[in-house]
Amino acid sequence: MSISGMKGKVQTVLGPIDGQEMGITLPHEHVFIDMSVWFIEPEGASGKYLAEQPISRDHPDIGRFRIYPYSNRDNLRLLEEQEAVNELLAFKHAGGRTIVDNTNVNLARDPDALCRVSRATGLNIIMGSGYYVGEAQDRDFDSKSEERIADEIISDITIGVGLSKVRVGLIGELGCSWPLHDRERKVLRAAARAQKQTGIPINIHPGRHEDSPMQIIRILGDAGADLHRVIMSHMDRTPFPLQKRLEMAKAGCVLEYDVFGWEGYYPTELAVAHMPNDVQRIKEIIELAEQGFLNQVLISHDICYKTRRYTYGGHGYSHILRNVVPVMRCWSMSEEDINTIIIENPRRLFSMA
Repeated sequence: MSISGMKGKVQTVLGPIDGQEMGITLPHEHVFIDMSVWFIEPEGASGKYLAEQPISRDHPDIGRFRIYPYSNRDNLRLLEEQEAVNELLAFKHAGGRTIVDNTNVNLARDPDALCRVSRATGLNIIMGSGYYVGEAQDRDFDSKSEERIADEIISDITIGVGLSKVRVGLIGELGCSWPLHDRERKVLRAAARAQKQTGIPINIHPGRHEDSPMQIIRILGDAGADLHRVIMSHMDRTPFPLQKRLEMAKAGCVLEYDVFGWEGYYPTELAVAHMPNDVQRIKEIIELAEQGFLNQVLISHDICYKTRRYTYGGHGYSHILRNVVPVMRCWSMSEEDINTIIIENPRRLFSMA
């Protein structure tokens, strides 16, 4: 089906579906991913030894790796297919229908495996395109022009990825740093070009600084992106005061609280020591709703570490449905407002305009 014939449709790895078929959606997850680009190797011999051991519930340092996930290499790799099926079935059994896999070119994207998992679970899976942070690129990337990157993304959307011919339904997550890398600026401008031709939403991984999102929004806006179809991830990873969040919302973009269930500290090596709990996330969403921006809110888990999966004692992909939604009700959020966030907002964003 051509882009012109996709109005109201959503592109999943198994083909287009009607937007109404999305149901309850997790808009920022990772079915498969290799995040070892972020591995932080300990200095001492004993730390190095533990950091290289496979993750299991019985790992002697499992508690530390829940709080400092980058300190174990295996923790940063979600590669096993049957494990992915088992984990996603918990989301389905809780009432979920659609998973958006934000794994891109640099993070071990696997179109064929996503198709197999979609068939095995009966879940809709939407796949991403584009590039992660500049640090993850090799030197050959510098020779790629903005036009070539845009063409690559457009091809992923209209033809499919490589020999698999599996089509993507998202541009992202696009990795950005602080300060912003020249490679990342190039990708942002290329993404805006691709979005203008296809209408596909863009998901942004902003840098760890409160000024990073608006810098990115300005670059995308200047390049002609539709900011109403730009999703700014990780609102709950970096502390954003209400004024900053309202500035983003007024620019038109969608604010995504996508680390639900993660309430530990960020590694001090990254100079970040702020992580809200789920109640604080809900209270920030209520603040946005009170300001009239409920239609610009998404929620998810961004599960990209083993220690956050059921298999290893984590909360898993059903956490929002089993645990967070009941707390939202305790904070007097209506069923209509909850459904707006977990059903209607994703449907509107991922359906072709």
